[in-house]
Amino acid sequence: MFDAGTSHMALRGSSGGRGLGAGFASNVSFALVRCPRRMEMLRVSQSGATIVMELHWPSGDVGVFLCCRIELCPGDRQLRQRRLAHQAANQQASTLTIVAMLLLLATCGWIVGGTEGLHRAVLGTAPLPGTPAISRETMYRWFGARPLSPVELPQLFGILAGVCRRAGLARWPELYCLARPGDMNAYALGGPAGSAIVFTEGLLSAMTRDEIAGILAHEVAHIRNNDSWTMSWAAALRRAIGWTSLAGLALLRAGHHHGGMASNGSLLTALLSAAPALGQLLDLALSRIRELDADATALELTGDSHALIAALSKLERHHADFSATSVSALQGDLMRLLRSHPATSERVGRLLSLAY
Repeated sequence: MFDAGTSHMALRGSSGGRGLGAGFASNVSFALVRCPRRMEMLRVSQSGATIVMELHWPSGDVGVFLCCRIELCPGDRQLRQRRLAHQAANQQASTLTIVAMLLLLATCGWIVGGTEGLHRAVLGTAPLPGTPAISRETMYRWFGARPLSPVELPQLFGILAGVCRRAGLARWPELYCLARPGDMNAYALGGPAGSAIVFTEGLLSAMTRDEIAGILAHEVAHIRNNDSWTMSWAAALRRAIGWTSLAGLALLRAGHHHGGMASNGSLLTALLSAAPALGQLLDLALSRIRELDADATALELTGDSHALIAALSKLERHHADFSATSVSALQGDLMRLLRSHPATSERVGRLLSLAY
């Protein structure tokens, strides 16, 4: 029934594996393989979260065995539910952070001009519906970046095509290269209607193909999630909080009070003095939330957590000039609050929890 000379799979089957344990799926395959006479009848190994069991039976021919390979891996349904829950939590946290910035700005506006000052402060920072156009002239003028072409880097554009199709982007971002061979970085600009991704020469030369795919998917996630628009709005709120708080402090010091401000002058002064720092902390918190969401989306787009984690580790070592473990060990809660990106250890842990 089988070709005894083959060393590859001759017959394949599959099983749903529902009786093997809750949350696990299985794949069972059979093959005639050539092996030494002395070999393990049962071999168990692990690849990531997948447990692999191989059983070997003599086929009757010398050196030829029937191999039954059983792969057990966490069920896709549970992983999908976990990723959806993570995405919902990130969206909720982003919304709450923006609401907190709006409330802080509204409070500062009320101190400055009562109800009218509140309305002016909040309405003056309403986000614009679109994003500015990104042209090649603008990219060169702002960054000195040159456009990349499919003829120059066909593999990179092949990765881009696959990632953008899975992301559902109707308009693919243009790719640019920044002449910085000693730097490793990537940037995403714009939103779904028009965007660009900038790579440094150092990143393109130091990363493997799969690692570049993970970084590219992360930047495409920022574009699909319209994070540039969200962070621009947050930056406008942060600046407005700073200006309005300064105006409020000037009014309080000049003695121009309204309503019950005079009796609560010290409390309002403290609030206005702390408002810029609070706005900055909220802005940084939002940036960290959007980065974690982009990591999760990149995992959805590539399905390769190992390459994405390897890319993050390379970037961490490059920018910190020593291992990610040392960096995370030195960081406390205060340092975490002052970062625009989560610590690499936190990002890796989140990716592992979503992948397995």
